[in-house]
Amino acid sequence: MTLQINLNGKWKVFDNENEFEFSGNVPGTVQGDLIDLELMPHPYIGTNERLFKRLEEKDWTYTRTFFIENLNQDWRYELVLEGIDTLSSIYVNDKFVGKTENMFIEYRFDVKECLRKGENSIRVEINSPIKIPKALERNYGKLHAGEETARVYIRKAQYSYGWDWGARIATSGIYRNIYIDCFKDARIYGSYAYIEDLNGEITFTGYVDLKDKEIDKYYVDILLNGNLVITLPVKNYLERFGFEGKKEVKNLKLWYPHDLGESYLYDIEFRLKKAGEEIYSEKKKIGFRTVQVLRENDGEGESFIFEINGKKLFAKGANWIPADNILSWLKREDYQRLLMMAKDSNMNMLRVWGGGLYEDPAFYEICDELGILVWQDFMFSCAEYPDHIDWFRKLANQEARHNVIKLRHHPSIAIWCGNNENNWGFEEWDYKIKVDGKNLGNRLYLEDFPKICAQEDPTRLYWPSSPYGGSRANSQDAGDRHVWEIWSGWQDFKHYTKDNSKFVSEFGFQAAPDPKTIDFFAKEDEKEIFSDVMLNHNKQVEGTERLLKFINAHYGLVSEFDSIVYLTQLNQAEAIKTGVEHWRSRKYKTAGTLYWQINDSWPVFSWSCIDYFKRPKALYFYTRRFFNKLLPLAKNKDGDIVISVINDGDYVNKINLEFELWSVSGELLMNKTYTDLKIPDDSVMIIDRIHVEEDILSKSVGYIAVKKDDDVIENHEIFADLRINKLDNPHITYKVEGRNLILKTQKPAIGVNVRVDGENYSGDNFFSLFPGKTKILKNVEGEVFVKSAFDFL
Repeated sequence: MTLQINLNGKWKVFDNENEFEFSGNVPGTVQGDLIDLELMPHPYIGTNERLFKRLEEKDWTYTRTFFIENLNQDWRYELVLEGIDTLSSIYVNDKFVGKTENMFIEYRFDVKECLRKGENSIRVEINSPIKIPKALERNYGKLHAGEETARVYIRKAQYSYGWDWGARIATSGIYRNIYIDCFKDARIYGSYAYIEDLNGEITFTGYVDLKDKEIDKYYVDILLNGNLVITLPVKNYLERFGFEGKKEVKNLKLWYPHDLGESYLYDIEFRLKKAGEEIYSEKKKIGFRTVQVLRENDGEGESFIFEINGKKLFAKGANWIPADNILSWLKREDYQRLLMMAKDSNMNMLRVWGGGLYEDPAFYEICDELGILVWQDFMFSCAEYPDHIDWFRKLANQEARHNVIKLRHHPSIAIWCGNNENNWGFEEWDYKIKVDGKNLGNRLYLEDFPKICAQEDPTRLYWPSSPYGGSRANSQDAGDRHVWEIWSGWQDFKHYTKDNSKFVSEFGFQAAPDPKTIDFFAKEDEKEIFSDVMLNHNKQVEGTERLLKFINAHYGLVSEFDSIVYLTQLNQAEAIKTGVEHWRSRKYKTAGTLYWQINDSWPVFSWSCIDYFKRPKALYFYTRRFFNKLLPLAKNKDGDIVISVINDGDYVNKINLEFELWSVSGELLMNKTYTDLKIPDDSVMIIDRIHVEEDILSKSVGYIAVKKDDDVIENHEIFADLRINKLDNPHITYKVEGRNLILKTQKPAIGVNVRVDGENYSGDNFFSLFPGKTKILKNVEGEVFVKSAFDFL
């Protein structure tokens, strides 16, 4: 039997300078409360973000009272903070009970001796998130870490100090649940069930926190979908108490990512008992699967292929960053919507990037349910970390172990990764400081974290860094790679086709957010691409200059603000399409593409496909198409058009393929059909190779589609240089019949954008439309506007 005294709710909050005093929310953050109470302006509007930096210097105190009706002398009472941001001291009835040093750890403090019947008080004193790190930096030395070098000395979400897509809002607060856990004798934690192969044998394991020396009285009943399957004794494993045992389960249903099968989850309950009495339990939803990364010689280097339950998987997805700078504003519904959008766009993997946080439990639960795999970084990014200091190394290892134990039961997590880009930095950037011959951080990534993962979770690969593998950390011949020569290195996206990486875990192109999102943060007179407000909402150095360079290179000189917004989105979509289709056509020489990034933490010009307000950009709609299981391609290879079909699914029999080549002025140059094609499962099949003279190809666009029964999967390819060979007015016509919008065109139309009542139509959008083809959009209600690239050139 257990009981929780909930301490969430309203707390009195004030700062050490007596500037603010208010009733704040827990879970919550100081910054979120100040904005909600209109004591500070909204940081995402205009340049208000800059006003929040001074808050970093403040210490904050949270206080409240709570009532306890009875205290049981035979029970244990532990104060639990699931997430606190970040450095704090905690007092119950004015008695010091402990301190916190890490945003990523759940803290527990024994408070039994501090409590009394009746009214009690609790006080949490939170230190400035910048003063202590700067003091530590003065003491230990400055390390390489971008603009805010002191961030490496505090275990806080690193992006809160600003990033090249993120605002600088270094929050303080109690951002997850806080309560007093009341239980008898002992509690169970870190319970887990997994399989090592496909023979149906399940390993059940977990830990028990107990103080009673008579451990032979304790055992754990484990129920699978309500049925008792095994009873295990609690044993002493030297450092901890725990349980472990195996049981074969017949007809075990497996968990798959959504595009390989059913994402089946079992309800599993771990009941801790003492002499027959249940005293604590954990309930979890767990899926059973095996996951491997195949690393074998493939003739070009070493492969990097995820294999789930013996099935190869081409990873299709994006990188995930925290979905807000003010974490307390995020609700489960936000995660549900974003992750559902990921699944609906045919993504099967998301990488939780190492400069954010180990995500909210809702994130992993929903990924489990939707069948989305997770590449999980540890939270170390783009910096040298002082692991040569004993206290820091101990704190980092505590963090790693805590989160592996906490998250390991989620079948969606496919890999643990030591950091983001640090080992790349050791080789090619200015991360050159070494202590005893070791780069700062490598004690963690190469020595400690592999051991922790091996001890706590034998079911997944540990990977030291992203990127990593091969002759250099960011090489093309093995492991994963970040392709940033394109965009950040000022190279155009056509160069993606020259990259032969084994697994592309980062690459990206920037674009503006949705026009209505810009309306939120900018006034009409601020809608100039180099205005102070616009520059404040593009955090990359020379990010705006790159946007203009690449759209001008593809479409000609553009100066109108609305045209810049639209064309950056279209250019971003075409860029990522180019990379994804190239790497997918190399399957499995390349075995994954995770572009940067799926989401935003505030309204900003960035690499995301979904902006802060969850408005999809052109890239999102393109993603639905270029990540489709069945995808037809028409590519220019040395003056020939190569027609091929990618099939990530099962064998496809008797499909038809149509290819048309059109001039940008609307003349049909070629029409070819292929009937009764048979496409092997999990394959790339070349259908034809057509020679076309360069002067014709350079003025043309292609339409390609595969048809099976009533299903039509369309694609397009822009062969023309649209800066030189401008698109003609396509003369799009459309009409509404009932709730259907029916569109036709006289000439090729690229990037057709349909907005209904000012918002992007949520079905197919930013598509290409060709003469003789009819596009029907369903469930359209409201005022309709239709434009294409021609309208913005």
